[in-house]
Order: sequence, then structure tokens, then C-alpha cells
Amino acid sequence: FFYWPHFNSQLTKNLDPSRAFTEIISHIKGGLLAGEASDGKLSRQEYVSMSESRASTLSAQKREMIYDIFQDYEKMKVERREFDLSDFVINLHVRLKNRSLGGDKMDFVYVDEVQDLTMRQISLFKYICTNIDEGFVFSGDTAQTIARGIDFRFEDIRSLFYNEFVMESMHERNPERKEKGHLSEIFNLYQNFRTHAGVLRLAQCVIDLLCHFFAQSVDILKPETSLIYGEAPVLLEPGSEENAIVTIFGNNASTAGKIVGFGAEQVILVRDDSAREEVSNHVGNHALVLTIVECKGLEFQVILI
Repeated sequence: FFYWPHFNSQLTKNLDPSRAFTEIISHIKGGLLAGEASDGKLSRQEYVSMSESRASTLSAQKREMIYDIFQDYEKMKVERREFDLSDFVINLHVRLKNRSLGGDKMDFVYVDEVQDLTMRQISLFKYICTNIDEGFVFSGDTAQTIARGIDFRFEDIRSLFYNEFVMESMHERNPERKEKGHLSEIFNLYQNFRTHAGVLRLAQCVIDLLCHFFAQSVDILKPETSLIYGEAPVLLEPGSEENAIVTIFGNNASTAGKIVGFGAEQVILVRDDSAREEVSNHVGNHALVLTIVECKGLEFQVILI
């Protein structure tokens, strides 16, 4: 977002900055095809041709615009002497291809929250574990992707693992032998042990919307179930011109102390840092305010979103 205002306005006015950044990080510099490029980045022709895929939601014209932004972004980074995470990952791949990683190798690698990694990040694990046949487990949920610039599904991981882990390993062991590798099936977990049924039913309403509008960005699975009954979360609908936070906590931080019971096991979740600052001006130190990224992996009894 620091770079976005400096790009050609004729390009940016028709594009969402988050979408453009995701295309750059997850596809042009971090996707399946990017690993085949000599410099770890897709050419313009390679990227634009992705619009012909049935899974593509971007036209060739928009991909042309995004690639123009990508080139301006790369040029601006060089001028500012800055780099992003994809540059770091590409550099690691280049060095590890030419020089073996020292130290002991791992026998087993379990990668949780894998949905927050790009394909090129995931492919780095092949350098630390040689037990390709049974040494890798990847788990996660694409409906819980919160890392900026990440866009993939588990089928993409299967394709990556087959081509870059299994087939490369078999070729290294026996270059003359033409043999197909085998992959484990994807196992889906539907039983939820952490959340009651009321929360799950509400969550499924959101998942259904994601599957409808962003079918190529999430894995479409059966709804989760719970052994614990619970009522659906409460929806507080403020009236027109009413600020829900002000209604609950008062007009300023000093009056927020009147709220009883909003303590260590409660939290207010907000979209980003700017929203946190706005909410904190109303609640002061009387409530914990976290962004979605910050609350990852934490649990609370009462959550205000």
C-alpha cells in the first residue's frame, strides 16, 4: 500500500491493490510455474496466458495491467533498495540449487497452517528432508488464509509435491528409469472439537459465500460438525447513525470502565491496524483489541467482531 499510490493511475483505478499484490506474490513470483523460470519469475507471456485456464478469474487485459504494475513495483523496489518475501525465497532457491544445504536432514516434516505459504515457500522443504515417500504432511484450511498475497488450493500442493518432490527425487536416484510416482489421497477433517454447533453454522454461512464468489480460491468441502450444542452468535445491528462500539463502551476511553466483564478472556477483533486505532480510541485499555492476523491461534470465551 506504500507503493500503490505511486503507480500509473490509469492502471490502478481499475484494479484492487490486494488482488494485484496477490497475483504478484502468489503467481508471478511464487506460483507453480514460477519455479520453472530461470529467474523465479513468470514472463509477461507466461502470466497473461494463464487467463486461458478454466480456473482463471482474470481476463488477459487485466493480467496485462497487473504485469505492468509488477514491473513498476520491481523497479521501485530496486531504487529504494528494498525486497519482499518472494525475493528472499527466490534467492534461497538459487543458492540451494547450486550448493547443498549443510547440517543434518530431517526425517519427517509436518507443516501446519500451510495455507499461509506460497508454492515457492513450500518447495523449500524439499531441501531439508529426503524422506519423500513418507516424510511429509501438509495440513491447513484455505478458508482460513489470512496472510497477505497468498492464493492457492490443496490441489496445487499435490501438483507441486508430485513434480518437485517425488519426480525430482526419483530422477536423482535413477535418471534412466521412467517411473510414475504415487501420492497419498487428501484427507478431509469434518469433526470440530474446539467450537460448538452454533458458531459452526454461522461460519458455514460465510464459507458458502466464499465458495460461491471465490470458488477457485478455496477448497469446497462438506460442512464441519460438532458434538457440542450451542446457540448461534448474537448479531448486534446498530441503527442508522449509530456506532455500535460507542453504544457498548461509551463515547470515550474514560467511560469504558463502566463495562463489566470485558476482561482477559474477551477480545474485540478488527480488520486492520487503522480499525484497531479507531476502536481503541473508544475502549482505551478496558478491552483487548486485536487484528485477525494477531489473534491467529488464540482462543477467547467472548469475541466481538
